[in-house]
Amino acid sequence: MNPKAIDTKIIREIANEIWSSTEPVIDLETSCETLLKKHLPDISNREICEVSEDVERKVTSHLRRQIALCREKGITPRYEFGEVGNVLYRARLIQVDEIKSKIKNTNWKNFEDLCKHLLEINGVEGVGTIKRSKEGGIDFYGLLRMDKFIERILLKGLEVRIIGQARHWSANRKVGEAEIKLFAKQYYDFRSGKGRGQKAVPEWFRKLKSPIVGIFVTNAECTEGAYTAAKEEGIILKNGDQIAEDLIHTPELDKWLSAKC
Repeated sequence: MNPKAIDTKIIREIANEIWSSTEPVIDLETSCETLLKKHLPDISNREICEVSEDVERKVTSHLRRQIALCREKGITPRYEFGEVGNVLYRARLIQVDEIKSKIKNTNWKNFEDLCKHLLEINGVEGVGTIKRSKEGGIDFYGLLRMDKFIERILLKGLEVRIIGQARHWSANRKVGEAEIKLFAKQYYDFRSGKGRGQKAVPEWFRKLKSPIVGIFVTNAECTEGAYTAAKEEGIILKNGDQIAEDLIHTPELDKWLSAKC
């Protein structure tokens, strides 16, 4: 069999199944052969021998991209390659996946409270959530005083206002470019002193002249278009994996989850 006969979609599905595994150690050669038989039940052992090396190479490429993407986002990859052989080792704690599942099954109000909690453990002060009405897409706000993180003199006194949207989805949907563009418009309106969000935040926050940073936080996965739009619009975009990675290090994690999820 010509290796090119293996559809790219099958290669991607095999890579995704391996990535989603909970096994502590995965031998790629064995896993690729097993999953080839699953996706192509009529394939013969001889044909597997002919294509296995090429399939393993392409699957490895997919997995390395996944690992690189995780590192870009500041999260621990599910798996890492070992130093010898094409073997994957579980890198991320299974507890992170359990946290993601709990967050997915909570309600939108608890998710907004979670965003408030995450801001607070990251040093943001005066964090508040906004009552849902027609606030223009602004769900939370806070003030980050950079003095906490700056040792030298030049930038002492620097502070940044934060406004954000919390998007919770229980269904298997992805946040796309449209959601980011809509929030970006609301963010720009707020910076210009326009929009309903201006009336929803407290007076002390509104009167500050500090720069404003927009954050979009979601428990869902995000499309590449969403990340591209966020970068273009100057929006910080954080997904479910990043939330779980941050939350696992929070004090009293178990108590917080049992109370809120």
